[in-house]
Amino acid sequence: MRERGFAGAATFYVWHDEQAGQLRCSTVSAPPDALPFGGNHVTCDDLGPVVEGFLTENEPGFVDRADLDDVHSHAQETGIEAEDAPFAVWVSSVGASR
Repeated sequence: MRERGFAGAATFYVWHDEQAGQLRCSTVSAPPDALPFGGNHVTCDDLGPVVEGFLTENEPGFVDRADLDDVHSHAQETGIEAEDAPFAVWVSSVGASR
């Protein structure tokens, strides 16, 4: 992007879409703190945990009822609703503001 003369901020990012059972990636012309997610997410600089979550998923898109009970119990203990728990998004700057 820099070689093509782009002068703005650009970010390449990767996340595990648990609902679809897919590892996804995209690029946006924005800094890491302005990614286009409606959900609660946290950016990280270690790609390993994001990919590991995808690789260890046995049945993509399938959530066992027993797992739902565990998440519900954990949410009650921590006070965090499962849908509010942030998901990890790996980011890498591929453009720079000038």
